[in-house]
Amino acid sequence: MSEAQWTEIAALDLSTARAQVRAFAAALGAPEEPVPATFAFTVFSHPSVMETLARLAGERSAVLVHQAQDFVYSGELEADRHYTVLVDWKSHEERADRLTLRGRVQDLQGTAGGTPLQEFRAEIVLFENRESAP
Repeated sequence: MSEAQWTEIAALDLSTARAQVRAFAAALGAPEEPVPATFAFTVFSHPSVMETLARLAGERSAVLVHQAQDFVYSGELEADRHYTVLVDWKSHEERADRLTLRGRVQDLQGTAGGTPLQEFRAEIVLFENRESAP
């Protein structure tokens, strides 16, 4: 069975402005320096990502349930910088009720194709309530 292809959602700007990082770190109870390792995950709340997920859930009359996440780090994010995050998704051939959302952080300063810094994924369940309403 062939693996599902990734479908692009957007190339998003990720700002590590100190005020945003400080608020994120405070919510986690973590130090703000260095930039918390999971900070880039916040791009998944961007309207273009949420609209895509809402559409996918709506097609199945399902709700979205965040099941799991994982991270791979090749480098740290620096404060007061801008990065590009490529966001895409794919379905699972073996599980029609699951999809994976992926973000890939690139540092575009000084390099032609962008240096990969992080990759993170969220496993999403499209939960369908199969019980009949009364």
